[in-house]
Amino acid sequence: MSDLPPERVVELPVDQLGLLVLKDLLESDAWNERNYILEAQQYRNYSGAASRALAEALGWLRARGLIASDPTQHSPEAFFVTRIGKKVVEDGPDAFYATERLQRGLHPLIEAKARPQFLMGEYEQGVFVAMKAVEVRIRKLAGLGNDAIGVDLMNQAFSAKGGPLRDAGATKGEQEGTRALFAGAYAVFRNPTGHREVDYDDVAEAAEAVQTASLLMRILDRVENRV
Repeated sequence: MSDLPPERVVELPVDQLGLLVLKDLLESDAWNERNYILEAQQYRNYSGAASRALAEALGWLRARGLIASDPTQHSPEAFFVTRIGKKVVEDGPDAFYATERLQRGLHPLIEAKARPQFLMGEYEQGVFVAMKAVEVRIRKLAGLGNDAIGVDLMNQAFSAKGGPLRDAGATKGEQEGTRALFAGAYAVFRNPTGHREVDYDDVAEAAEAVQTASLLMRILDRVENRV
């Protein structure tokens, strides 16, 4: 960060600045927040608004578990870079950001299944268990047997021609759209992970697949209130 001018420090969003600070903490072997800011003021001319921006970045890092209080030190401002923090520096922030997205407003039934998998780096398994949770709930709500599976289950449950989970008060187009939404999501996200290894090179795509499962669960909340 030594080549980052003070005005740029102030302009950067707190998460971007936080990741730069995180790398700098490792490279400089910093261990005390106050000392880190004092040295930045003295040697980098990061005073005033810039020093406050650094303090915000350090707070952001603590809140996300990328740094933590050092139990071996007496100073309350002593810290160490956590295992997650080191991994973010080593591997880049993509997996971290994707996992962060799964902490904000996921349906509880999806969060309980998928988020632990993401924390372990098992992104394919996270998508698999999320969509499986949707399948299990649909089968239960529709009162269908275990022989109803996959896309066929979605088509039976939401069929405009007597499907037990269809919204009889909706237009035929909406009924068909709901059926297509569930069947399509299952075919795209659940079927491949159930039959072959899927490599999510873009972890953000895997996170969005899990968020799609969360959306389906919220639709099922309304279905359950209706049936």
